Amino acid sequence: MSQFTKPPQLPLKLLRLYCGEHRLEEIEGDLTEVFNEFVKEHGTRFSTFFFWWLVIRGFRSYALKRKTMKNKGLISNAIMFLRHNLTITWRNLVKYKTTSVINILGLAIGISSFLAIYTIIQFELSFNKEIPDGERIYRITSAYSGAFTATNRGVAVPIPGHVKEQFTGLEGIAHFFTFNATSEVMVDGLMKDMGRQSEIAVADKEYFKVINQYEWLAGSEEELDDPFKVVLTEKQARTYFGNIDWQDMIGRKIAYRDSLEVYVSGIVKEPDYNTDFVFTEFISFPTISSSWLKERFENEDWGSTNSSTQLFVKQHPGTTKTNLLSQLEGLNEFVGEKNKELDWVQNYNLQPLSDLHYNPDMGIFDNSRSSAHRPTLIVLGVVAVFLLLIAVFNFVNLETAQSVNKSKEVGVRKVMGSSRSNLVGRFLTESILITFFAVLISIPVAHYGLALFQEFIPEGAALQYESAGFWIFIILLIFSVGIVAGFYPSWVTSSYQPSRALKSGSVNKSSNMRGSLIRKVLISFQFLFSQLLIVGTLAVVFQISYMLDKELGFDEEGVFYFYTPWYDSEEKRERLVNQIVTIPEIRETLLNGSPPVQNGYSTSTIKFMNGDDELVLNPHQKSGDTSYLSFYNLKLLAGENLKPNESANELLINETFMRDLGFELPREIIGKQVDYNDDNYTIAGVMEDFHFRSMHHPIEPMFIRYGSSNSSIAMKVGSDDQLQSAIDKLTEEWHQVYENVPLTIYFMDETVEKFYETERKTSKLASMATGMAIFISCLGLFGLISFTIVQKSKELGIRKVLGASLFQIGSILSREFFILILISFAIATPVAWYLIGQWQTDFAYHKEISWWVYGLGGFASMLIAMLTIGVRVWKASRTNPIESLRYE
Repeated sequence: MSQFTKPPQLPLKLLRLYCGEHRLEEIEGDLTEVFNEFVKEHGTRFSTFFFWWLVIRGFRSYALKRKTMKNKGLISNAIMFLRHNLTITWRNLVKYKTTSVINILGLAIGISSFLAIYTIIQFELSFNKEIPDGERIYRITSAYSGAFTATNRGVAVPIPGHVKEQFTGLEGIAHFFTFNATSEVMVDGLMKDMGRQSEIAVADKEYFKVINQYEWLAGSEEELDDPFKVVLTEKQARTYFGNIDWQDMIGRKIAYRDSLEVYVSGIVKEPDYNTDFVFTEFISFPTISSSWLKERFENEDWGSTNSSTQLFVKQHPGTTKTNLLSQLEGLNEFVGEKNKELDWVQNYNLQPLSDLHYNPDMGIFDNSRSSAHRPTLIVLGVVAVFLLLIAVFNFVNLETAQSVNKSKEVGVRKVMGSSRSNLVGRFLTESILITFFAVLISIPVAHYGLALFQEFIPEGAALQYESAGFWIFIILLIFSVGIVAGFYPSWVTSSYQPSRALKSGSVNKSSNMRGSLIRKVLISFQFLFSQLLIVGTLAVVFQISYMLDKELGFDEEGVFYFYTPWYDSEEKRERLVNQIVTIPEIRETLLNGSPPVQNGYSTSTIKFMNGDDELVLNPHQKSGDTSYLSFYNLKLLAGENLKPNESANELLINETFMRDLGFELPREIIGKQVDYNDDNYTIAGVMEDFHFRSMHHPIEPMFIRYGSSNSSIAMKVGSDDQLQSAIDKLTEEWHQVYENVPLTIYFMDETVEKFYETERKTSKLASMATGMAIFISCLGLFGLISFTIVQKSKELGIRKVLGASLFQIGSILSREFFILILISFAIATPVAWYLIGQWQTDFAYHKEISWWVYGLGGFASMLIAMLTIGVRVWKASRTNPIESLRYE
C-alpha cells in the first residue's frame, strides 16, 4: 500500500474561503480519501488534475445551490430538485435502452394483469353495498334434513303471511315471486311483440319499502294494491314505448303470454350502483288471485317450496338479529307441527343481504346471473398480486445488477456533498418514472384484455375512466409500485463509498456479493410461481379432458331437445309432435320428462320395507316413454322395460339405488314394491349406472317412471349435415303451433360441457396468467444474462480466443440460473401436489396426475430459460473477441 498523500492545499483553501470552514469539514475527508485512491491507481500528477476538477465542480455546485436557496422558496426548490432528477432519469433511460425497455415492459404486463383482475374483484365486491339500510335486510331461506339434505333460496307460500302476522321488530316485509314470460305491448293502438322477459317480479308495495333503491318518475307504489297493474323501470319503459313522456306511458297495456293483460301504473329509475335487484317489471300482487297466475303461485302447502317464492325482511333500527333468530326458531317449530307427517325436517334461516351475491349454494334469483364465488375471487387476487410481485422482483433484480453502472454517479454526487437521502430520492424518481410509463402502457392493455376475455368477465365490469376514484387509484398505484420496486435498488446504490465508487472495478465485487443473494431469491421465486402455474394449468386441462371424454353411460352424440310451454294445452303439444315425425331429417323422436343430464334436478321420497326396517330414501327421478332406454342406449341389467301406461305404477332404478335398498344382484329386486307418492310401485327393471349429473357428484340413486305429458321432446338426425335443415323445419313447425313463443333448442353435448364451464374458464385464465408470468420471468432473465455478459466481457473474450465453444460459454453463463430453477422445482413440486389435491376434492371423479406432469413443469421452465439465455449467448458469441478485450 502506498504512503498516505495529502491533496493539494490551494484548492482546499479556495474552497474554504468560498464555502466556509463548516462546509469544508463535511467533505474534506471524502475528498482526501478519493485523492489517495487515485494516487494509488494513476500517480500523483493525474490525481492532482482530477482533484482540481472535483473542487471546481464543488464550486459550481455550491454556488448554484446557495443562489437558489437565496432566491427561491421551499416549493420552488422542490420543483427544481424534481426537474433535475427527471432530467437525469430521462438521460439514464435513454442511455440504457435495453434495461429500460425490459423494466417498463415487465412492469406494464404485471400492472395490466393486476389492473384487470382488480377491476373484476372490485366490481364483484361492490354489489348491494349502497342499498339503503342494507345491513338490516335479510332473506329468509329454506333448509332440509332427514330423508334428504338440501337448501333452497325460496320459502313455502304460506310463510310470508305467517311472518307478517306473528313476527315483531320488522320495519318491512317484501314477499314477491320471480317470473319470466313473453310480452307484448300496446303502442299506438297496435300490439308489439317484445320477446321473452326474464326479469319480472310479482310484488306488492312493500317491496319498494324494503328494497328502497328506486326513484319514482311517475305513479307510486300505492297503485300496486290493485290487480292488473305493472310498474316498469326507466330502461324497460324506454324499450317498450320509446322517448315519450312518462305520463303518456301510464295506462298503456302489456300482455304476458297472450292472456295476462296489465296496465302501466308507474315508472321508477334504476339505481346507478351495482345491485342484484335488476327486475325490470313489477306486476301487482293482487293480480295473482284474479288471473291464471294463481295456478302457479297460490299454494297453501306448508311443505312445498319453490325457489321463485322470495321473502325479504327489514329490521327496525333498534332491533337485534338475535331477536329475529329467536322468532325463526318459533317458526321452525310451527312448521314442524304442520309437516310432522313428512319424512324430512324443514327449517328456515337468515341470509344477510351482504351474502346474497356470494352464495353459490343459494344462488341469487331464478333467471339471474350466477353468484360470485368468494374463494375464486381470493385466488384471482392472489394471482394478481403474484404477477405484480414477479414484475416488481424483475425490476429489483435488474436495477440491483445495474447499480454498478451508477457507482461513479454516486461517487461524484457524494463528493459534491449529496446526502444519502438525496441519492435515494434521485433513484426513486427514476423507478417512479419507469412505473409511470409502464402504467401508461398497462391501461390500454388491461382495457383490451377485458374486452378480449369478455366470456370470463362479469357483465358490467370495466375500467371506470369517468370515476375520480379510478384515477386516484392509478396515482397511488404508480407511487406505491415505484417506491416498492425502487427502494431496495436505490438503497443499495446510494450506499457506495465515494472512494470505492470512483475507483474503476472496485464496486463490482462488493456489489455482486451484496446483491447476489437477493437476486437468487427473487429469481427462484419467479420460476417457482411460473412452475406452479404451468403444473396447475396442466392439471385443470387434464381434468376437463377426462370429464368430457369419460363414458357417461348413455348416448349423447347428435341429441338435441326442447321444452314445450308447460302452461299450454296438451292438444297443441300433440299437434307439434305429429308434425315433427313428418320431418325426414329427424331419425328418432322421444317424448320424455327430462333428458339424462340437465342443469336442474328433481328428487322424491321413496319408502321401502326391508324386513322389519323401513328405508326412506330421496332418489332422483326422471320420466319418459317406452323408447327412453333405446333412444339413449341405456343398458338394462335385469327385468323389463316400462309398460306404456302410467297406471301400471312401475319404476326402473339404477344400480346405486338397488344397493341402497340393500340388494347386490339386480334380479333379486325385480318385482319388489316401494311406496312412491303414497302409492305402491313395482320395480320393473334395473339399469346400469350412468352419469346424470356432473362429475363433481358421485352417481346417486335414481329411478325412471312412465310419463310423457307436458315434458321435453328429444330428437336425433340422420347425419350432422342434416342438422341445420332439421332445425329450420322444426322452427317453422314450432311457430305454427306456438306463434309468439320463442323456440330454445338444447344440445346434449353442450349441456354436458356447461357442467364444467367454471373449470374451462379457470383453465383459460390460468393459461393466460402462466404465459404472462413466464414472459415477465424471461424478460428479467434476458436482462440479467445480458448484464452478466457485459460484466464478464473480458473473460468471455479470452475464452473465445483460447477456443471455447458456444456450448461451453453458455454453460458458464447459465449454470447459476439452472441451479436456481432446480431449487424452484424442488419447492414447487410438493406445493403443486398439495394444491392440486385440494382442488380435486371438489370432484367425485378425477384424473390422477402422473409424476411426469410435475416434471414437465420443471422441464418447461428449464427449456424456456435455456432458449432465453441461448438467444443472448448466441448474440454474444458473434462478437469479435478483440472488442470484448477492449471493454473498459
